[in-house]
Amino acid sequence: MHPIEGISNNKIKEIVKLHQKKYREESGLFLVEGLKSVQELIEADIKILEIYATKEQNIRQKYTLVSESIMKKISTTSSPCEILAIAKQRKIEKSEFKNFKKIILLDSISDPGNLGTIIRSAAAFAIDGIILFSDCVELYSPKVIRSTAGNFFKIPIINISTEKELNELFTTHKFIATTLSKENNISLEECKKLDKYIIMFGSEANGLSENLTKISDKNIKLEMTNNVESLNLSVSASIVLYELFTK
Repeated sequence: MHPIEGISNNKIKEIVKLHQKKYREESGLFLVEGLKSVQELIEADIKILEIYATKEQNIRQKYTLVSESIMKKISTTSSPCEILAIAKQRKIEKSEFKNFKKIILLDSISDPGNLGTIIRSAAAFAIDGIILFSDCVELYSPKVIRSTAGNFFKIPIINISTEKELNELFTTHKFIATTLSKENNISLEECKKLDKYIIMFGSEANGLSENLTKISDKNIKLEMTNNVESLNLSVSASIVLYELFTK
């Protein structure tokens, strides 16, 4: 463990810059806050640059002890955690996804809490990978990472921006759309029997885009009582993923 020490104002300024998406994208770095998430980070194959803590921690990594006032400055939350890490964003080859059986695609979702919750559910229910399609919320947003509750690195995630790229990369997968349509539907039991599939979930406000609906091979519709119009995106996705996971 490093000795107790402060960090320079310049270093504090550099860390605080990572609160902004612009600097995370430019630097390829991101922040991880909270003991559970930092422990997961240490276990993952991710390059860690620095770790700061306000008290002694039982972790297998060197860290620097700082005052609570410094932690408050570098943290992204109003109630700062006791440990924070700076790490390199991971690089995942899109070609790795070709052999995955169970993939979910999230189309233009905007809420970081929803994304974090879906990542957590995907890890819990053995999804092989996640595709963020089109204009999704930033993956390395601190709120997304916090919302995964320590499951951020348990599942590979890539970004894809066009239907053309999807079709070129996934020639052996079936595309399954989650829609309100009553046509061309497939049950979740039938979906489980497919060799490889990508289940596509639409944005909170607009649902699945028309272009993605057009490339879908089948549709999935969650049955609900007539007096409920729709469910929250992360709730709907979690239900589908649970049903696909169970025997």
